[in-house]
Amino acid sequence: MSRTGTILRVDLTKRTTERDSTARYVKDFIGGVGIGARIFSEEVPPGTRCFDPENALMFDTGPLTGTFFGNKGNFSSKTPEQANHPYVHVGIGGQFPSEVKYAGYDHLIIKGKAETPSYLFINNDIVEIRDAKHLWGLDVHETQRKIKEELKDPDVQIACIGPAGENLVVYALILHEIQNTSSKHGLGAVMGSKNLKAIAVRGTKGLKIANPKEFMTLYDEFFDDITKGRGRLFAKMLHTEGISRQIAEGYQYCYGAELPETLPPSPMLDFVNEYRVRPIGCAFCPVQCAQLFSVPGIGNGGTMCVCYFGLLWQKGYDVSDLKLWWKRTMLVNKYGLDSLSIDMLFGWLIDLYKEGIITAADTDGIPMELGSDTAITALIEKLAKREGFGKLLAEGVGPAAEKIGKGSLQFADQYNNTFPYGIVEYAPDIGPVTPYRVVEVERVPGFADAYGNVPSYADIDGISPKEAAKIIDGWCCDASERVTGDREFWRTPKYSKNVSKFAIDKENEFLVNDVTGHCEVKSTYLEHYGMQFGPEHSAKWLTAATGSEYLPEKLYEVSNRIRTMIDAYNVLCARAIGEKLFIGKSIESLVSFPVAGRPTDPEELKKVQRDYCNARGYDPMTGVPTRERLEQLGLEYLAEKLDSVRGEKQPSTTLTGPGGLPQSP
Repeated sequence: MSRTGTILRVDLTKRTTERDSTARYVKDFIGGVGIGARIFSEEVPPGTRCFDPENALMFDTGPLTGTFFGNKGNFSSKTPEQANHPYVHVGIGGQFPSEVKYAGYDHLIIKGKAETPSYLFINNDIVEIRDAKHLWGLDVHETQRKIKEELKDPDVQIACIGPAGENLVVYALILHEIQNTSSKHGLGAVMGSKNLKAIAVRGTKGLKIANPKEFMTLYDEFFDDITKGRGRLFAKMLHTEGISRQIAEGYQYCYGAELPETLPPSPMLDFVNEYRVRPIGCAFCPVQCAQLFSVPGIGNGGTMCVCYFGLLWQKGYDVSDLKLWWKRTMLVNKYGLDSLSIDMLFGWLIDLYKEGIITAADTDGIPMELGSDTAITALIEKLAKREGFGKLLAEGVGPAAEKIGKGSLQFADQYNNTFPYGIVEYAPDIGPVTPYRVVEVERVPGFADAYGNVPSYADIDGISPKEAAKIIDGWCCDASERVTGDREFWRTPKYSKNVSKFAIDKENEFLVNDVTGHCEVKSTYLEHYGMQFGPEHSAKWLTAATGSEYLPEKLYEVSNRIRTMIDAYNVLCARAIGEKLFIGKSIESLVSFPVAGRPTDPEELKKVQRDYCNARGYDPMTGVPTRERLEQLGLEYLAEKLDSVRGEKQPSTTLTGPGGLPQSP
């Protein structure tokens, strides 16, 4: 129940399809990225590179995907963004994930490479590999429009790539509709390497719920909370303005800041109120957290949370350049590029231009200057088409810096080739595990950033900023107490055993959502924002949906297994491929917000790193999962492979500037 029980396998080289059963994976991995990562680590040799035909591009749904509790899916594969091509999974919403379930499939596994540009059309039991030569070169909006016209079905759901994916740009994404993206880790380039322009799905089978009455009772509880209860402030904010004001202006209200008695004018909110058409979002979600904008002279489109981050970073444009921000957002979506990566690249080029390391002659006669419409437009278009100076950047900051030389890497705000959101600056607690972790969101959230919601929450409830901050303060204490038993833990940047406990708990909470198909935004992962639905609720939802009994302990067990499995597999990738890591400088604007309980003293951090490794069952010197822990988790197949590489050196690293990997204990 609520699972289809079927995995669809597609071989683009042989132009064949097969069906497999989900059932044998359910007990140990439940669904979603759990089953997906297990299949991937079994079937794709660690030495496989991301653009090899043998690499798999997978799409994974959970048992709650396609129900009122979930519409999240994950694309997964090896990434071109990171050295050593590790396994990654990247979430996506909209209607596409549910449509895959309604067509009768829990997972899609795509291998091989089509001889010519193609797209995959799944219509319930009918699966076709269709010609896409007429679609090659089109942007994502035109691609979806033409496929719907060709299939004579406006309700077909499509995930596709733009020119960036076709040209194997490492920052290429997969897009569905106008704003739903699998944006991180270059999976659009993996899709392009397979000559696969799009996956179009039409499903009319629906899903069955094992216990509909209990399921709806649980949903009523969830709905009431996010519309009338504790979660309503965050849900209302997302519905009306997204995280636009939090990112553009809210961080001035962060923990410890002196708060005004009344809110000052908000240019960001004025922009939202003038140009926002309506909220949009994923199927079944009552929040609808994305925004549809119509800006005269620039265009119509949609945007989600991460697209606002450039307004916080302010390396390419600042908060006064809201129309330029919108143009950037429109262009990256159209061409199929990750917005964070574009912001990173643009900021880097501006710094190089200021320092005289590059001149306008190096960027096709276009000066790289802050707030330049011409510069950012050229960057996006040339990168996506792999033309002009875009060729230099298409493989990432690291390779580009090697070619430029002149100390250019020390100006790059990045980890490997990607925006370092969630790993180096946010994750010194994992120490020697860092080289095997890609840039992931599933890290410890910074409680201080909850205070960025102060202006929005104050507006919604008609209260002062100080009153709003007091509410958030209580939620931070509640979250701290729930996990560690100490309400004040989050305020104290000193060593304690609770630091690693808190980190692991948050990692597992995030993975529970990736396994089940529920959105982490509406879970205790953001408990300090006001959300309160955690693994204990997910267990009840799963039980009602599937008819099999689940307990929170089971979800944590599965999450631990998945985290360890992915880390172990990525160790094998690093050993098999052996590429060096590129580490630029630390981003001050991202590291200035403390993470709950994490000490800043280097010696205390070493203790936290040791605690983390010991709790995970990893060697505290190498960050590699131990054989004992792998066997405890039923991952003997990885234990055997790891035995042959234990004791080898860590992956080599290019370190420049003040940034770098955390020290091992």
